[in-house]
Amino acid sequence: MSELNEIKNFISIGELARLTGITTHTLRVWEKRYGTPLSQRLPSGHRRYPKEDVPRLKAIAKALESGYRASKVVSGTLEELHSLMGLEPLMGTNLKSIEESVNSSNELLVERWIKGIHEFDDDCLLQGFYEQWNKHGPLKFITDYMVPLIRRVGKGWASGELTISHEHFATECIDSFLTSKWRQLNSRKEGWKILMATLPGETHNLGLVMCAVVASLSGAKIIYLGLDSPLKDIISTANKFEPKLLCVSISESEKLLDQVDCLLTIRAELKKTVKIISGGKGAPDNLPGIQKMENFNYFNQWLKGFEEQLPTAI
Repeated sequence: MSELNEIKNFISIGELARLTGITTHTLRVWEKRYGTPLSQRLPSGHRRYPKEDVPRLKAIAKALESGYRASKVVSGTLEELHSLMGLEPLMGTNLKSIEESVNSSNELLVERWIKGIHEFDDDCLLQGFYEQWNKHGPLKFITDYMVPLIRRVGKGWASGELTISHEHFATECIDSFLTSKWRQLNSRKEGWKILMATLPGETHNLGLVMCAVVASLSGAKIIYLGLDSPLKDIISTANKFEPKLLCVSISESEKLLDQVDCLLTIRAELKKTVKIISGGKGAPDNLPGIQKMENFNYFNQWLKGFEEQLPTAI
């Protein structure tokens, strides 16, 4: 009977996640990294977690939501956590601490997605994408989750952790999700036009897709030419449909001179009324008539200002 009562005092990791709101992946990461919550192997061979740890884990989740770093709170006792939340409210801490805690939480989620990429688990990625998109909105989803994930995939590929197949799989999942989202936002718009393209020879599309997501938050109708666009097509499309803005995404590359020549050729062939902006790691600096966007937050703010200056009839 005592053994039966002992078993009732333990729960599966799935049940622990449900009761605390902390994902099973995060719980496993914490157990491996911090030694808590500590699982025990039952006589049946299954690993289970003590029910008594639920209140403490709920307090940890609350602390993380308030901005504390996982490394600072995961190993704390319930009494320490209650004291922490009661005596040190988040708004009394400095902004740097808040930013660090948010980054730590985001990193755990990115690592969860990397695990999904290792296992070619598109359900893991897409479900996670939908959750964060709905929770944070398009702009923060791009800046806080997609940009870090893409960088992490790039580092994993460069170090040999991820294969080319993993990289292609991740790119396809990200591309398909973001494309479906910006096209939904772009549907039935009849406002001013943005033309979006990459230069000839470009092999990376995600920068332009993320740019389309941010641009779709404006009132503009996006005309999307996509990957490896011939110069003549970019120029002819711009001259025919007269967009107010041309956005060019350029990934990191050694062919800087080729990119400069392409951009200057486009600038010379388009009407002066067409504003040209470029972005991405390969975007050159200080080109006449072409403005460089440093990041997606800046692009979003710049678009708002640009749109405000357009005639109201557009």
